[in-house]
Amino acid sequence: MVKVYISVKASKKQNLSEKIPEIRKKGLKYSAQGMQRHLKQNSPVDEGLLKGWYFERESDTEVEIRTPAHYAPYVNDGTGIYNGGGIIRPKNGSVLRFKPGPKWKGHVGKDGYVYIKYSKGQKGQKFVEKSIQQTEGKLADYFIKAVHEVLT
Repeated sequence: MVKVYISVKASKKQNLSEKIPEIRKKGLKYSAQGMQRHLKQNSPVDEGLLKGWYFERESDTEVEIRTPAHYAPYVNDGTGIYNGGGIIRPKNGSVLRFKPGPKWKGHVGKDGYVYIKYSKGQKGQKFVEKSIQQTEGKLADYFIKAVHEVLT
C-alpha cells in the first residue's frame, strides 16, 4: 500500500473532511490514468492487444487495470528457463512451429514457418514493474492535483 501525505493551509480546512472522499476519488482516477499511460508506453509492442490497457473502477478506493492480451504475463515474466521452468519441448509431434520475427532470417522454411526441436523460452520484459515504479514516482503529483481541483 502506498500512502500520500498532503499539507493544507488552515484557511482551506473548512469542510475538508467532507471533501476527502472526492479528493481520494480524483487522486485514484489520476493515478490509474498515469499507470495506464505508462503501461501503454512500456509494453514491448507497437500495436495489438498488449497496447490495449484499460481500467475499471472497482470501488472508491480501488481500480483494476487490465489488458485483453491473455499472453501479457508471459511477455512480462518470461517463459521456460527464464521463469523457473525448463526447456520448452513439443507436446505433440517432434518440433515446435511458429511464425518468425526479424531475428529468425535464414531459419525460415519454404512455408514461412520456423521449426525447432526445443526452446529455452523468452526472457521477461518486466514492463509492468517499470510502469509501477514510474507511477509511484508521480503519486504525490496526482493527489496534489486532486486536492487543488477540489479545494479551489
